[in-house]
Amino acid sequence: APSVRDIADHFQFSVKAAHDHLKALEAKQVIKTKSGISRSIEVIGSEFFPREEMIQIPLIGSIAAGMPLMSEENTEYLLSLPATMLRNTRNTYFALRIRGESMIEEGIYDGDIAILRKCEVADTGDIVAATVGEEEMGITLKFYYPSNGNIELRPANSMMGPIITRSCKIHGKLHLLIRNYA
Repeated sequence: APSVRDIADHFQFSVKAAHDHLKALEAKQVIKTKSGISRSIEVIGSEFFPREEMIQIPLIGSIAAGMPLMSEENTEYLLSLPATMLRNTRNTYFALRIRGESMIEEGIYDGDIAILRKCEVADTGDIVAATVGEEEMGITLKFYYPSNGNIELRPANSMMGPIITRSCKIHGKLHLLIRNYA
């Protein structure tokens, strides 16, 4: 915990003003301190720090390393995301770890985690998780472009060509991307 002097310096208050603010927060039961013990501030009240609703999203595999089954039995782990990050919490979401470089020009890199909204249809230009042909061939993340009875799944990498097929199974649309810089 910060010292009273740290708080005063940070907010450009006098030490006395910082002390008075801390006493006011203590009177409102937002914090508690131990008299005579430096750096003993503890947050106890939550009305100033409301807890945000969290949504659990299953991470069910990697998107180019084989076909993960779309079921909770294959969940590697659950991601907890604030509900405010998702437009509609009534939708069902799942997560896949990105493998490969087919979407790098869209800023989607190997190791990123894609949060997808489960759906079976997509609009032209959506980024979708889809399987083509036999599901054992794997799942891919590409731009979706239907045209003249064919479906073109376009990568965002000028070094790669599109997948052109008569049909594909859409598993979800990209909603959110998580990147770990560590």
